[in-house]
Amino acid sequence: MYKKFLGKWVIFAILFVFSLFMSLKTSFVSFRFFFWVLVSMPLVSFIWLTLAYSGKRIHLERKIIHKVEEDDSLEIVLEIRNKSLLPIFDVVFEDHLSCTYPRERQRFIMLDSLRLGSMDKLTYRCFCPQRGRYDIGPLIAYFFDPLGLFYFKETYPVYSELYVYPRTFTIRNFPVLNKGTSPWLGLETSRISGDDDEFYGVREYKRGDQLKKIHWMASARKNQLVVKEFQRQSFFRATIMFNLEKEDNFGEGKESVAEYTIKIVASIAKYLINIGVSLEIISHVGEVVHIPFNKGADHLEDIFRFLTIAQPESRVTLLELFETFHRDILEDTSLIVVMTDKNKAYLPAMLSLGIRNVSLIPIFLIASTFLKDSRGIENIKDYSVDVSGKIKFNPIYITHQDNLEEKF
Repeated sequence: MYKKFLGKWVIFAILFVFSLFMSLKTSFVSFRFFFWVLVSMPLVSFIWLTLAYSGKRIHLERKIIHKVEEDDSLEIVLEIRNKSLLPIFDVVFEDHLSCTYPRERQRFIMLDSLRLGSMDKLTYRCFCPQRGRYDIGPLIAYFFDPLGLFYFKETYPVYSELYVYPRTFTIRNFPVLNKGTSPWLGLETSRISGDDDEFYGVREYKRGDQLKKIHWMASARKNQLVVKEFQRQSFFRATIMFNLEKEDNFGEGKESVAEYTIKIVASIAKYLINIGVSLEIISHVGEVVHIPFNKGADHLEDIFRFLTIAQPESRVTLLELFETFHRDILEDTSLIVVMTDKNKAYLPAMLSLGIRNVSLIPIFLIASTFLKDSRGIENIKDYSVDVSGKIKFNPIYITHQDNLEEKF
């Protein structure tokens, strides 16, 4: 801000010195008049600024949506209410936009005037290139005098929380998951609730039926006792496992192994939740993160919030993570593991889950293709894994700069 004033002060100083010199060296009254005008105008302007600033009462509110995806443009609306004793002129607001590129994080917005007791809105946009949780703010207001020679600065602690979710891609062809059958519990449930049992219907009461199975509303309508019946419901459960190892995070920025992993996991999670699969997340990102089985939009929201802040800080191996949780992986489910090809040596341990009818869906990121001097790979078969045909095994191979939608 000081640099913006330097030019004005240099011009004013030149005019001041020139008028002072001419008024002292010549007898022209006009030069003396011009000199005193130059002295009085800044003084009056500064007095006005001091009075306006000392009596100011403004209320600032920033309005944004609190979640976007990577590469989205965030619209920001700044509401300013003038509760001061005087109208406000020439105020510049500076907003700190932590979600965008470093060179664009200082955003200056000009407000020409605001009448007493009125409200105005300033709208501006911010590009959000990288996933993460951000605090937008604070707001800084610069109050200028009418000549633009002086200003007072005030910081307002107005912050807005923003989640930039990973950008997902569309999945059209995903490996078939294992289908399980929910146990009959004798309790009325529904798919909307997220449970795995389904209410089937009602029938006439028979001797020996439990009283708690009686459908009292239907009994009253039919004028005879009827009971609820249930059926076993087929359902799908899947576990996504991944490990963001610090040492194996090849590549830079959004073109790194960790960012590809997050993007793939987010897209798979969104796809599975949308088709009604009960999903579990097991991960290590410097600490163990376990999000238990559940369904629905709220569950997807929890998963996305975790993926938004997850960083490659793990110092344990994928095998150590698997050994910690392998006993807890349920029968008749599917295990989706996102890993680099450097971890393919751990596959025999994972394939041992086949005796519990757990299908394995490994997604391999070819680590060497993320290196700076990588030239890609000539034959993906060089990275394939040979396993017994009796084992349910559907590997997917991903290289740097692959079109992920085509892979799924």
